[in-house]
Amino acid sequence: MIPRAYTIQELIDVVQGELTVSGALPRLLPDLEVRRIVENKAAPFFYQHYLYAVQKMYYHVSHKAFKTDEYTKYRYIQLPCEIQTISWIYEVRNTNLFSIGINAPNLSINMGVTNQPYLSSYVTTIGELGVYKTILDSFSDMLNQMSKYTVKFNYNQMNNRLNILTALEGDLVLEAYANVQEEGLYSDPMFITYVTAHCKRQLGNMMTRYNFQLPGGVQYNGESLISEGNDDISKIEEEIKYKGNSSFMVMVKR
Repeated sequence: MIPRAYTIQELIDVVQGELTVSGALPRLLPDLEVRRIVENKAAPFFYQHYLYAVQKMYYHVSHKAFKTDEYTKYRYIQLPCEIQTISWIYEVRNTNLFSIGINAPNLSINMGVTNQPYLSSYVTTIGELGVYKTILDSFSDMLNQMSKYTVKFNYNQMNNRLNILTALEGDLVLEAYANVQEEGLYSDPMFITYVTAHCKRQLGNMMTRYNFQLPGGVQYNGESLISEGNDDISKIEEEIKYKGNSSFMVMVKR
């Protein structure tokens, strides 16, 4: 079952439910403080370190962006704020894969195999056609790799400015990792636990700073809340670092 996406207010209600034991205790941590923790602490950390908080996206940048007064003066363009990192930047030229497709339109079985002068669908079996198709696909991948023009660049995620360090002749295609939608992040169980842990620690700090006493003479144990919050934060951050630093590697040719 796919979890339902939470809005920011629904996330705050879930966290407050954890802090108050489903309303058994009064709300002492304001909703505004929970929102601040979500937006200023938890979300930036997850977007920068959590494997599933970003997704690969491709962005097209027209060559016209490099003819503006801003780029001419400062040598940078402004990118959307949801982009965290950029893996590669490819320049679109006339000799790239787009023009190769004119000479070999689809490299399909019909157009790339049976149209050969010495091959005919009457004498070849489907197994042989599959072999020929695999060979042509490999050839297409090789041409694709050889026809990619990468660009040297420098990207500052803090201000979302992209500096191009090489000369350009055409449009650009950016291979980047961008933030997932906030609603998707807010519904992640690990994110909810992380926000709750920060709220526990903040509530514990407030309890130890001021002498709070509930009706009936019951008093919060601020030190216990701080300790519990710190333990949960450490566990989640260690798990995120473990997932983000897997030893599994894939070597690809660019």
